[in-house]
Amino acid sequence: MPTISLKVTRPAPGAADRRTLEIDKPLFRGTGDTDYLCGNCGFVIAASMGPTQRVIIDTATCSACGAENEFPLHLRA
Repeated sequence: MPTISLKVTRPAPGAADRRTLEIDKPLFRGTGDTDYLCGNCGFVIAASMGPTQRVIIDTATCSACGAENEFPLHLRA
């Protein structure tokens, strides 16, 4: 499964090495094979995205570390 690290647009506040909780889940889940990861900690923000699937936002805050990540243009709706 391919993985792509997102561009961090705002660093994580304070504790950048926070452990991912079991309840943390991806913000988006598709039906493809590409995962988009937080550029700071590697947490999956958009899981299993297919080539024709899009997200409805430009940036997302990682639920694991708090860093703001920018989605690439080809993934935005």
